Amino acid sequence: MKQGSINQNVQKENNISIVLRALRADAECTRIRLTKATGLTQPSITKIITQLIEWGVVSELEGMGGGIGRKATRLHINAERYRVAAVRINRTYINVAVYDMRGRLYDTDYCKTSSAEGAHSSMKQLIDMLSRLLARAEVPVLSIGVAVPGPYNYFAGRISMMSGFPGWNEIDIRAELESAFGLPVFVDQDANCGALAEMWHSGSEGNSDMLFICADRGIGAGLILDSSVYRGRDGFAGEFGHASINIFGPRCECGNRGCLELYGSTIALENLYRQEAFDPMDPDSLIADTSAGEIMTLAREGDTAARRAYSKTVAYLCFGVVGMINTFNPATVVFADKIIEGGNLFLQVADQTFRQYLMPEIYDRLQIRVCTLDGDPMLLGASVLAYDQMLQTPSAYFQASGQDC
Repeated sequence: MKQGSINQNVQKENNISIVLRALRADAECTRIRLTKATGLTQPSITKIITQLIEWGVVSELEGMGGGIGRKATRLHINAERYRVAAVRINRTYINVAVYDMRGRLYDTDYCKTSSAEGAHSSMKQLIDMLSRLLARAEVPVLSIGVAVPGPYNYFAGRISMMSGFPGWNEIDIRAELESAFGLPVFVDQDANCGALAEMWHSGSEGNSDMLFICADRGIGAGLILDSSVYRGRDGFAGEFGHASINIFGPRCECGNRGCLELYGSTIALENLYRQEAFDPMDPDSLIADTSAGEIMTLAREGDTAARRAYSKTVAYLCFGVVGMINTFNPATVVFADKIIEGGNLFLQVADQTFRQYLMPEIYDRLQIRVCTLDGDPMLLGASVLAYDQMLQTPSAYFQASGQDC
């Protein structure tokens, strides 16, 4: 094929991708609005829409608007015809689900995992769950998106280290799932997936330059810069959970000292609560292990020790985020995952910490919020990851599957 033909095909794919993304984002889209949103000419829009209707990807709905004259025809993307499987691998559990392009959840499954049983056992559990999920699917699943804890080497396709759960670095997750199911598989670190979910589905402003903080047993950040995920050269951008905030601190599993995960994670919260609840004058105050979820429930209910421990943990986390805010100057910081379950206290402490440690010019224009998406945003984000990758070459995924429906 001549170079000119190759470039023409690439441009055609890019234009179809631009149109599909605009249709997904605008439920009231018309040809005129598409022209304005995409910058493409009206003849190009007409040609692409005709092709998408032939594929079955797009439908025309009743006209919209009032007044005299012909009403504009709405264009509807048939999101329900296209499903992907989503996976979230966590240190203590695995979630799987099926979503459509609008983020509608159709099916889900869950299992707990154990570091004692090993990563290969967890991988087998994942394949078994996905097998059952795909067998139940009413519509063919086109691909699989996977959200994993970091540090994740995006370009090598492997988890570099999962603190508290060794062995995952030995597994090529993408290769094993592609071998098991014969579907395209896309993998990224969980905070990047959460950031994609927030950008696609939250409907909030300020998402084009966003810092998405995912904090549970580990801590990671998803960076959205100019409406695109920033991964860095090897995919390690945002892996600040193992950045030191205390060079004289305790040794971390990664080999560093004073890592943020030792201070701002839910593991740190559990350790702090034991210290806060213990009274050396009262031996009976020594408590058994209390989970982070239980501690945050106590904090919401007003328990003094729980609120102190939670406030310190959140302050440490946000202090670690300050450096990233100063470096990237995002419009918005969004917090998600287990750590936000302390209720209003979370945002109170976050706001106080940022007010204290950020320059006023940065703090005054910064949006700070918690993720309010339904369900697990990282699991939903794994589906967005899959759709986002598929939309880079839409005809390879949507043309044949649309005609089959």
